[in-house]
Amino acid sequence: MPDSISSMDIYNIEVAELYDRMWENALAHFAKGRVETDDYLANQQSDRRLGITVMARPSEKVVEQFMALNHQLAQVEPDQYYYQPGQFHITVLSLFTATQHCEPFFARLADYLATSEAVLAAAPGFAVDFQGVTATPHGILAQGFPQDGHLEALREKLRKALREQDLGQGLDTRYRLKTAHVTLMRFQRPPQALTRLVELMKEYRASHFGDCHFQTLQVVKNDWYMSAEKVELLAVYQLS
Repeated sequence: MPDSISSMDIYNIEVAELYDRMWENALAHFAKGRVETDDYLANQQSDRRLGITVMARPSEKVVEQFMALNHQLAQVEPDQYYYQPGQFHITVLSLFTATQHCEPFFARLADYLATSEAVLAAAPGFAVDFQGVTATPHGILAQGFPQDGHLEALREKLRKALREQDLGQGLDTRYRLKTAHVTLMRFQRPPQALTRLVELMKEYRASHFGDCHFQTLQVVKNDWYMSAEKVELLAVYQLS
């Protein structure tokens, strides 16, 4: 490995490898005609899962690129669940992952907010480059690559602060968050044109959607899909 390679380069090589593994796993499912549909999407009123998330919203220019892709995807598979501009986000960290058993967590809402404020009020801004798409059996994601170490450092500081206050029970319950992806689409029904959809995804596998320098973070109460009607803004932080 060349001496000139930076720790940030190594980090994004690892992120790229993670996206690649997701892609290959999804392709293996798609080759068998298999996807994993989200049963809650057919009846979101029955979905009681709620959580608290620290998130950042991409710029209008990047959102426009995401919407342009979603429009093309919807031409192929119109009956799937496509995220709208108000739903696009990167998750900095879920203070606790959305769960239907959320009451014990919300009972300590003041503690969560105070603990996260101590970290977020002094956090620097961070940059993310959105390059290409990947997929899972559940849906399609835009790939985000952090351009500095500030996002990962912020996540680690939040995790440490939450655990020190005995608030770590809901952290990383699905997986340890490392990427800066944005969810674009979820499967809510068995696809009718999966082969065509995969071909379109391949066309955008390396497309550049733009980069963002994030200067604002939001702490929100949210459902699984960051639905506009269920998101409650709890705090906003301007980053240094």
